[in-house]
Amino acid sequence: MLWLAQICLMAQIILAPILLGGLRPWALGILAILTGIGILAVCVRPGLMRTGRYLGYVWLTIGAIIGWSIIQSLPVWPVQPYPFDLPRIALAPYGWQNVAPYLIWLGGLVTLTTQVAHMQPRLFIIIARTIVITCTLQLVLATSAELMGWQTTFWFAKQAHSGDWTGSFANRNAFGTLMGFGMVACLFLYDQNRALSIAKRLDHAGGWLALAIVFTVAVIQSHSRLAFVMAVIGGGLFMIQNVPIPRHRLIRSIFILLAGVVISAVAVMASPELLARFTDLGRADLIQRDDVWATALHGIAARPVTGWGANAIALVMAHFSTPDLNANAHWFSSHNLWLDGALVFGIPVMVITFCLGCIALKALVSLPLASDIRALVIAFLVMALAESIGDWVMIMPALILPVAMMTVATFATGFAARRATPLHAGHVVQPPAPDQAT
Repeated sequence: MLWLAQICLMAQIILAPILLGGLRPWALGILAILTGIGILAVCVRPGLMRTGRYLGYVWLTIGAIIGWSIIQSLPVWPVQPYPFDLPRIALAPYGWQNVAPYLIWLGGLVTLTTQVAHMQPRLFIIIARTIVITCTLQLVLATSAELMGWQTTFWFAKQAHSGDWTGSFANRNAFGTLMGFGMVACLFLYDQNRALSIAKRLDHAGGWLALAIVFTVAVIQSHSRLAFVMAVIGGGLFMIQNVPIPRHRLIRSIFILLAGVVISAVAVMASPELLARFTDLGRADLIQRDDVWATALHGIAARPVTGWGANAIALVMAHFSTPDLNANAHWFSSHNLWLDGALVFGIPVMVITFCLGCIALKALVSLPLASDIRALVIAFLVMALAESIGDWVMIMPALILPVAMMTVATFATGFAARRATPLHAGHVVQPPAPDQAT
């Protein structure tokens, strides 16, 4: 039943962007059903389920966060001062019911990916190709809307981001971020071709480079500053890490950085809309991230330890808004997931989460992996981190899916290789057979 479990995984990568990012309750329900079917397919054959220590840590963390969300909503706390005079921490008493399904789905996704990775050594290639497929579909939707003059997400008329490429998303940052992931995935797939000469590699796998260029153009057409910067960072990181000759690594890295700066500057100047958006960063009268972040910091300072509970960000932002913040807008996020987390759960929870992330990253880097696989995963993680600092869209299933699946597949494969060859410290997990497809 590996094929069914694998289909349930890959289908989510394609469906989540179509379902408005997958964050709506009904959309998350569809993704959760697919995850459940995949896990059941693995459980059909006795002894097929694999467990790992990191899976236990994942579910322990999920259980702790859900438990804390429930505790925040219990009416057992001292009455909070005006204007939030409630006998509980959470301003929305049932907000934890939105947190729990999302985290349970995410834990199920990690579990299912672990099982498939143990049975499918080519999972890296399959995930990368599926990312390219979903990016191509979104590109077709975006270009169709542009050519036909439709201002729509294919679900409803655009209420914002008119003139920007968004595909079936309602947010240009989300569309641009997905295209950035697709661009790096194409670079990874191109690198799978082991031809010695550049000419043969371009002949056999040049199509992946062509798609990478097309996805880069889509990032530019989204007019998202954050997505553009994220794509440049991700592409540059992948190429720098994948320099094959250590002796020339520094020279090539400097060359890649300089080339990236020049190409980025040319791309920005070639797009008047994107250039105007970067120019707007210098306007003192423009409502920007600084006012939103300042408001969030005021809210965090009021309750640094306990937080305000799930679904409370809008109320907190409205109450602590700075004078320059647009009070007419509905600020459901501080446009920074780390500040959002501190607002909801408190600073201690976010510090623990950050430490766990650092431990996981250290473990990931120490695994015996091929350079291209390590470069791909680190590029994805850095891109996700950059996006989480500048916006909230990284929480969307459509964007967290590629990063989570690729990271979990790396852990599963790396740990399996380490257990299989404990005496060979220099053993490296090699990528699958050379990819000759275009």
